[in-house]
Amino acid sequence: MIDLELIQKKVKVNDLWSKVDFPPMLEQFFDLDSDELLDEKITVLTALKEGKTVDEIPGFYDVLELYPGDGTHWD
Repeated sequence: MIDLELIQKKVKVNDLWSKVDFPPMLEQFFDLDSDELLDEKITVLTALKEGKTVDEIPGFYDVLELYPGDGTHWD
């Protein structure tokens, strides 16, 4: 069964992604292929599109699904 709402949200996320300047050093942690946190991703990307800074967006870091959360250090 196809979940039309899920597809629409993923299309919206991808559309917004193509229209915003996501912080380059954090791009690698934003998972465009994930079906999780789609509403949150839409909120964050919409705020970026509106010109808000990372510090002005509640939950910005919550959508970085690929960020190592197990204490792993990265360069």
